[in-house]
Amino acid sequence: METLKTKIDSPAAVLLTNIVLAVLIFFILMSDWILSIGLMILFIAGALILDQNGIINLIFDAYNHYKHIAILSGIVLVIMLPFSLTGNNYISHIATVAVCYAIACLGLNFQMGSTDMTNFAPAAFMGLGAYSVAVCTTKFGLSPWTGMILGILITGVFGYLIGLPTLKTKGYYLSLVTMAIQIAFTQLINTIDYLGGSDGISGVTKYSIFGFKLYKKYTVFGVKLAPQIPFLVVCIFFLIICAYIAIRVYHSKQGLALNAIAQDEIAANCLGINIANQKLFAFVIGSIFCGLAGSLLVGLEGYVGPDSYDFSKSLMLICMVILGGMDNSIGIIVGAFILTIISEKLRDFADYQQLVYSLVLVIMLIIRPNGIIPRRVRKYFNTFRSSTVAKTIEAEKAQAIDFNK
Repeated sequence: METLKTKIDSPAAVLLTNIVLAVLIFFILMSDWILSIGLMILFIAGALILDQNGIINLIFDAYNHYKHIAILSGIVLVIMLPFSLTGNNYISHIATVAVCYAIACLGLNFQMGSTDMTNFAPAAFMGLGAYSVAVCTTKFGLSPWTGMILGILITGVFGYLIGLPTLKTKGYYLSLVTMAIQIAFTQLINTIDYLGGSDGISGVTKYSIFGFKLYKKYTVFGVKLAPQIPFLVVCIFFLIICAYIAIRVYHSKQGLALNAIAQDEIAANCLGINIANQKLFAFVIGSIFCGLAGSLLVGLEGYVGPDSYDFSKSLMLICMVILGGMDNSIGIIVGAFILTIISEKLRDFADYQQLVYSLVLVIMLIIRPNGIIPRRVRKYFNTFRSSTVAKTIEAEKAQAIDFNK
């Protein structure tokens, strides 16, 4: 075991792992639906076997020890991946949708994974973000970036307002409240003519940066890229930021407080944790992430309607969080990508989409209730250790050695 640990705990192993993951993602995206699903099944089975033998923990430790190499190589590979899709519009669309769903799932995880509050209305908050961009661009002629900022503010406020009456509820009662909110949102949008009613709003302005259109076919070094590629790069940038925030929160006292509430509210209250404030924090930041995801997704599709963010979309997001592994940002991103690819690759069997989600959820709850990559034990000084903290720790170790002498 020590020899294996030595081999894995190296920069070369970290770099090789990133390359293998990037190549696997590429082939899963580019293959037909049979091979794609087969590769995902092999990936899930391999991840479970590695985790049972403790190798996943060793890989996580290696990433913590050589985080600079892991981050730099990961960023390079992530940037290379969109350009490797070349002119394949369909695959580029799937990849962009998966990134947007991953952002929403990271927000939902603050409630489901960290605080154990089952929220059946993440799609409603995505819809608020999407409609904010649609209204700003089609009704007022404003920039979609303005609509995104407005959508983030609106979802944050609604997350706070909806979080207030749910503070006294938990368990099944909280689930029923959020379920009612989701259904009420869909029905309300259907009846508002200003928002297009059941027809929705089409012709939403695409995003651009200083006149550089993010949804357009470009040719780079003689290679024609799909029109979604520039926007996919921007969405990946937002995903990296959201994942960083989620990981930082998890390793902060805020994350500890949320986990304490999830385990036992009475004990958390006795420890001096303000339960009301922490629950509101989980609702607000989760809503903001979902609103950001919705505002990005509408920029890709150019259309938003009640059916785009209904209860089935919320159920899909919940399945993604459970499949990947609650309270683990990396696992959640993995779950979002897997279920997005499955749903898009099986569009020919759209009538059985809900059946697929149900089967995936039931099988995972039986075989692996903690998800593909379950939550890890916090290791603060390996994950976010500054040079000052490191020097302090080394100085304390030296003083302890001198004292023992």
